[in-house]
Amino acid sequence: MKHLPARLLAALAVAALPASAFAAWEIEPTHTHISFQVGHLGLTKTPGIFRKFETKLNFDDKDIEASSVTITIDTASIDTANDLRDAELRGPTWLDAQANPRITFVSTSVRHSEGNRYVISGNLTVRGKTLPVAFQTTLTARTVNPWLQVPAIGFVGSTRIKRSDFGIAGFPTAISDEVDLNIALELLKKP
Repeated sequence: MKHLPARLLAALAVAALPASAFAAWEIEPTHTHISFQVGHLGLTKTPGIFRKFETKLNFDDKDIEASSVTITIDTASIDTANDLRDAELRGPTWLDAQANPRITFVSTSVRHSEGNRYVISGNLTVRGKTLPVAFQTTLTARTVNPWLQVPAIGFVGSTRIKRSDFGIAGFPTAISDEVDLNIALELLKKP
């Protein structure tokens, strides 16, 4: 009962758009990215992104917790702004992109935590190994895209994984085991 007011507010905010506005969505690719950071020698964090991916989101305005998301990443699209390092990351010691061309996340639940925050739990598959993860996610905005005149939603989310859990064990003294995964999604209502 303690969460009823927050859920009621979320439902009212969603109701500001037509009920049909939250069925199936597609990413707006120029404003969407999947990135990561990994520690280097305990000195800094090296950032990277995945240039190619597909996202499917079903957002249920009547029952937000019935929503779902699926993300499929092209493993070979990894980009850390260093061609030599990127080639190494695509290789068998790291992501093994030839044998594992896709990284996937498939949600199993969406839980409202408070305000505009949600926990999206699901299964992350990297190098053929699937493990449960939970993204701490914020719904940043719900609006109408002024150029396309369609409903738009923004989400940001993050989680931390251990690469060794997925069989990626190279250079343990130089590269941190913990990897921060970040997602920023701008989604447009499908016509």
